Amino acid sequence: MKRLVKKRDAMAPEQRKTVTLKMVAARAGCSVSSVSTVLNNAKGNSMVSDVTRKRIFSIAKELGYHPNFASRSLRTRSTRTIGVYVQPKKWRQVGNHYELPLFKGVEKAARERNYNVMVLNLGAEVLPGVCKEQLLERRIDGIVLLHTDKEIAEMLSAEHDCIVAVDCAHNSSKVNLVRFDDAAAVHLAVEHLVRLGHTRIGFAGACTAEKNNEADRERHFKEALLRNKLNVVDELIFNETKCTEPIRYEDRYCQKEGTAAIRYFHALPKPPTAVVAYNSLVASALMHEAAKLGMKLPEELSVIGIDDYEFLDFQEPRLTVIDHVLEEMGRGSAEMLIDLIEGKITPPVCRVYQPEIKEYESCTTKRSSK
Repeated sequence: MKRLVKKRDAMAPEQRKTVTLKMVAARAGCSVSSVSTVLNNAKGNSMVSDVTRKRIFSIAKELGYHPNFASRSLRTRSTRTIGVYVQPKKWRQVGNHYELPLFKGVEKAARERNYNVMVLNLGAEVLPGVCKEQLLERRIDGIVLLHTDKEIAEMLSAEHDCIVAVDCAHNSSKVNLVRFDDAAAVHLAVEHLVRLGHTRIGFAGACTAEKNNEADRERHFKEALLRNKLNVVDELIFNETKCTEPIRYEDRYCQKEGTAAIRYFHALPKPPTAVVAYNSLVASALMHEAAKLGMKLPEELSVIGIDDYEFLDFQEPRLTVIDHVLEEMGRGSAEMLIDLIEGKITPPVCRVYQPEIKEYESCTTKRSSK
């Protein structure tokens, strides 16, 4: 312990002090404004040569200079920090399989633009008022809302321009939006199965009272059938009207919907040869239960889901998916927000992301009838 204390006392005085711009300027032999221009990206009239710039960077590194975040924020009236907020609801938090890729995209874009990210509610238990407080107290410059209902998005957008909602439950002309083209996703799924020769295609829909885009995907499914000159057969559409046991939102409802859906289809006199599930959790559970029922996949039933998650890599056959491009959407939301903060775009703005198909082993060509 004595040796450590002695070593600290022996340190040079400038190493014990907070290194300031003035100290760097004195060592570099130039003005403080020139050093600020180089190290803090200050917008001033100082013209700095490349030689001087390199010398300043070298000396700053040698002295261990770090910008004073608090004073810079006061001077520029910007924290260079964006918030991420997830609505406090069951099955919604930053670490979930849906929100996590979005957050990764946000973080990557923020890092590239030299912004920090503050998670406002890691456990999704904080009410939306915290967003307003953080903005009013100027702790953050703007907020990305992940998977938030329309009412909350509109409430916060009325208070501040720098709000971007990702996958808001419903469209809104009052909110800056990053959205996924659900219609294109379902059409892409149906068209893929039609190309494989399937004409009797089922839809595994939602059975819970709380629906967001799930009901829209059922509507898009019907439209896709008609577009491909197929009839809409009511018995091939599984939803809450066909569910024999109530499924609550508080349950692991996607898994239960998938299990109920395949039991329903399997009991039909003429089951579908392929199924589109409204999301990939439903599809995964459907396939798991199908194997229990003795069905051979994909020979007897081709399955396709919407959304791609890492855990699907461990299921056989691997599920063919329509990718929600979540990480790309997260990146785009942060880029949009930073452009709003820096005044490069004017609200309201909306960007719609297109789906991508990832073909794996869960879909195959329709067997010929004997």
